[in-house]
Formats: sequence, structure tokens, C-alpha cells
Amino acid sequence: MTGVLALGPPVVGGTVDQVDVAVAFVRETVNEGDYTVLAEFAHPDIRDLSDIRVFDDGISGLRHSVMAARRLMPDIHARILSARRTGADTVETRLELSGTYLGSNLAPSQRHGRSATWCQHHLWSFRGSLARAHLGWVDHRGLRAALGDPY
Repeated sequence: MTGVLALGPPVVGGTVDQVDVAVAFVRETVNEGDYTVLAEFAHPDIRDLSDIRVFDDGISGLRHSVMAARRLMPDIHARILSARRTGADTVETRLELSGTYLGSNLAPSQRHGRSATWCQHHLWSFRGSLARAHLGWVDHRGLRAALGDPY
């Protein structure tokens, strides 16, 4: 963890490649738990436009969502299935996540110690090098099959 978003070299014209920004966010924030890079990834007022509300608006909402997932599954790992530009300022990331549910030490449940693998699909809308908006889908069926309700 460096506290600096690890990106590839700038693309022609000195601008940062938005696909690289999205990939670095997954690797550093989701996989490594480095939240210091969020200011380099997202606009402070980033909005989640998803029906399922993957995170509350703003960097603090995004940080809280990733922290909650890492707290429930400390070994969580997102494998990037694809990351591609889908428009002038949009990037799509398809992920396969896996982790072992540990939950709360104060109230262990029957899912404690169960492993889960599920997919997520994210569409990030950028303005320059910062993500401004998000649409996401989480494979709740896969989570429910591995962990039971309420997923």
C-alpha cells in the first residue's frame, strides 16, 4: 500500500487512462484495503445511481461500503474479469469476488466461516481522471446460495 494510485504511464496527451484508474481502484482499495487512494479515484461527491445502492453518495459512502465488505470478509479478493472503455468517459469493470465470511465476533451466525464467490458488474462515469457516478449490479443469487438469507 503506497497511498498513491498505481497507474500505468499516461496516455497520449498526458492524460490518465480512466480504465487504469478503475483497475487501480479495485486492486488497491478492494483487494488491499488502501483507502488513501480514494481521492485519486473518485470525485468527492461521487454518486451511486444503482437501484441496489452499492454505496452511499460521496467518497465516505464508497469507503464505508468497501470497509464493510472487508470487515465481513477480511480475505476478500476481486479478480478483474474485464475492464474496458464503453464510451468517451465511461468504464465497465466485471469482477469475480471471493471471500470467507467472518461477520461480527459479538454475534456469530451459521454463515461464519463459509466461503462465497460471486460476480459484480460496475459502470463508472468519469469526468477527467475522477469517477463522478456509478451504476452497479451484485450477484445476490450467488451470495445467497453460499451464505443463505438475507443475501
